Amino acid sequence: MVTAWMGQGEERRAISTCRLLTRCKDPDLRNRAKQLLNVLEAPSLERPARWSMQLPSLEMTPRMGQRPRISRRRRQPTPPPPPPTGPTQGPSAGFAAVVLVVLVGLTLLLGGCMQIRADLDLVGPDRLEMSWHINSLSGRTLPWQSNFQAAVRDQEPNWTQTFLRDGELNLTSRPLNAETAARLMADTVERAGRSAGLSLPPPDLSMHERNWLIGVQQNLTLNLDLTEIVSLPNDSLSVTIGPSTDLRHVSSVPIPARLEEQRILWPLAQGEVNHLELHRWQWSRLGLGGLAILGLLLVSTLLQAIRQSLGFGYPQLPS
Repeated sequence: MVTAWMGQGEERRAISTCRLLTRCKDPDLRNRAKQLLNVLEAPSLERPARWSMQLPSLEMTPRMGQRPRISRRRRQPTPPPPPPTGPTQGPSAGFAAVVLVVLVGLTLLLGGCMQIRADLDLVGPDRLEMSWHINSLSGRTLPWQSNFQAAVRDQEPNWTQTFLRDGELNLTSRPLNAETAARLMADTVERAGRSAGLSLPPPDLSMHERNWLIGVQQNLTLNLDLTEIVSLPNDSLSVTIGPSTDLRHVSSVPIPARLEEQRILWPLAQGEVNHLELHRWQWSRLGLGGLAILGLLLVSTLLQAIRQSLGFGYPQLPS
């Protein structure tokens, strides 16, 4: 009842009721009545005007005999004209190509530095043995390595794949003739570029030989067009050729080859066409064996002629 009087604003009736309740026999009711009486008899405090927000009166209809007031806004300065950029145009094909190259480069670089080395071994006349060493310096197998490994799995002639450690892939071929080795190298480079999202021109590997029975004169030429690769670190691509102990018959551009551990090491330049020529002489075991047999026959014939000239005649069985 007291709270009802308070809600209606009848403070006097609420105070009189609380005073009557302070005489009640119920101690709990007496305590509550005293608390309410203290609240009701407390002096009222004036609230500063700044504590409350007052809304101005809004007149929706104009007064009689008065014109409606027209609000005057301050004129803002005229904004400057937009820059003369012209109409918005879509990206050109060149922009898409640049973005693709950048993305491929970032994929290779962010995945970790990588070294790719191709080894050519001249194991005999018209015989080449190739191997690829792909090493991830981060110590982890890169996505490109996995894609490349899957891409060359069905090649013919096939590669022997070995993993020395995580991130190091080796591909080795059996000894092949020069024509088959050139086709295998071109196909492998094409698959490597496709795995990285690039279109690489096929390499040109050719070997011309002249057989002199006792040996073979070999002229090897290798052209690699790397104009599409510009995002790998320096010294990431290289070719080695062996065995070799002399650089006098080797010419290479744009980076000269050097000799390391009886092999020719040729670092490849990115973004350029790389060219190498090698002139080499290789002895033929079959030719040397035939020459040795011919020499022994000549020596035997000469000794037989000397024996006959001394009067001993042909050798005979004992009687």
